[in-house]
Amino acid sequence: MGFKGGPNEDGVIDLGYSIVPSYQGKGYATEMGKAMVKWALTHPNVKKVKATCDPDNYASIRVLEKIGFKRTKEEEESIFWVY
Repeated sequence: MGFKGGPNEDGVIDLGYSIVPSYQGKGYATEMGKAMVKWALTHPNVKKVKATCDPDNYASIRVLEKIGFKRTKEEEESIFWVY
């Protein structure tokens, strides 16, 4: 789990993650995601955290919902989220 670069000129930073199969379903992604968002928002140059996932990645959708992200846009290939 990490950020895809630093925040852009609008103060938006992009969260990305992947969990190996043997660790999926144990709450690690949710716990890490909450901590990463909290940490990012302590920095004055970060205003929002965004994420993207595939529409058929139900586990990732659930993780982002549990972290507190809100859907902003849906396309055929991607769901866009913001915190």
